[in-house]
Amino acid sequence: MRRQVVISGLVLALLAGCATVRESRINPVNWFGPSEAVAVSDTGAAILPTLAPRRGYPHFVDTRPLAPAISDVSVSRSASGAIVTATASLPAAGYFDAELVRVPSAAPGTLSFEFRLRPPPGPARTGTAPQRQITAAASLSTAELAQAGTIVVIGAEGARQVRR
Repeated sequence: MRRQVVISGLVLALLAGCATVRESRINPVNWFGPSEAVAVSDTGAAILPTLAPRRGYPHFVDTRPLAPAISDVSVSRSASGAIVTATASLPAAGYFDAELVRVPSAAPGTLSFEFRLRPPPGPARTGTAPQRQITAAASLSTAELAQAGTIVVIGAEGARQVRR
């Protein structure tokens, strides 16, 4: 009887310590919080050069414009690290070739992406709100994710960020 009481007490003490897993970085649910808008200064602190060369192509200049407004950013766990997903709200339907382009960040511990896309080639209909949204994603390795505390997605009218 005495042995069962001691074992039960140890098990209960161990389970009471598990309550802190909820706030730890082990829990994938709290890796990154909800996205929030970022103020963009006139000096360009949050907005980096609009014509960023792609990695591996030093003479290639991306001529696609930035997405007008970023409406949501989320980070999902994957087998190789994480997937950053961003949604842009557009003025009309018909935009295509959306991509999150990695750009250098001024702040340490911050990964920055520009949301670039191509506008429709001709006149486009307005459409409903869901028709005027486009989503792009980028994959991050575990090593890249370990160095990031903040992920920022930049658009023409502002930026959104998610933090750990």
